[in-house]
Amino acid sequence: MIIPAQLHHLNDIIFIEKSAFNQPWTKNQFMNDIQSELDSENWVYVINELVAGYIFGWIIQGEFHLNNIAVHPEYLRRSIGKNLIQHIIARVILRNVGVILLEVSAENIPARKCYQSLGFNQMGIRKDYYSKGDDAILYNLELNTDG
Repeated sequence: MIIPAQLHHLNDIIFIEKSAFNQPWTKNQFMNDIQSELDSENWVYVINELVAGYIFGWIIQGEFHLNNIAVHPEYLRRSIGKNLIQHIIARVILRNVGVILLEVSAENIPARKCYQSLGFNQMGIRKDYYSKGDDAILYNLELNTDG
């Protein structure tokens, strides 16, 4: 079940974040996003009251910027990340967003395959974005909002 991220989800989110990334977001960064007045879309995928995955992003001038997505290590390869992205696509189309933008580590092959399977296009590379030798691949997905 995909529901809005709330402050009581923070400990589960932080556990996933630390298991997924070498340079994880801080608890304050997540807390600020959940409480933000910005036009944000912050969702968690819950299984038996446990956060199995999350997706965080902002809508800025008709664009959705996917800031963070991760899945609990015990729930990988169960389409949770894909379901979260599909949820965001449906949400932002309703809000007349024209494009989704993101970057992902060049080394994160499963995530890159997932994005490509959903129609995202590689638009560029940021050298050494995450760390020396770990480039970011820039992706976007043009959305048809002609409804």
